[in-house]
Amino acid sequence: MQARDVMTCCDLWVCTEQTPAEEVARQMVRRGVSAIPVVDRAWRLVGIVTDRDISLRIVAEGRSPATPAAQIMSRPVHAVDPDADVEQIESAMRRFHVRRLPVVNDDGRLMGFVSLADLARHCYSPWVEHELVGVLESAWGP
Repeated sequence: MQARDVMTCCDLWVCTEQTPAEEVARQMVRRGVSAIPVVDRAWRLVGIVTDRDISLRIVAEGRSPATPAAQIMSRPVHAVDPDADVEQIESAMRRFHVRRLPVVNDDGRLMGFVSLADLARHCYSPWVEHELVGVLESAWGP
């Protein structure tokens, strides 16, 4: 099974480098996600804004909620090819300590995201189970 088979691509909300942090945060809440990809006009992935980026770079530093995404986004962004198999995706998640990876084509254009939940829906691995249990325990306690 490959990234293209398990990725989420529908209802994918993106922002530009000019999008204000407050709008990015609003969309995270509305869509129930913890990260929003930042793309250029050609949909090439240039960064990602996570809930942690907003906490650290807006709230903790007392910056304006109107601060553009370009000033708070994380980069470089670790991404996978649509042909990456689930073992490669899992390995990349472990190596980069992330729970979601963008899927980009050869031109660097965003195609979708693969998350731990996507992997759990489509395949089983002890690592995915362990990571998901950790997420649930941190949210609701052991």
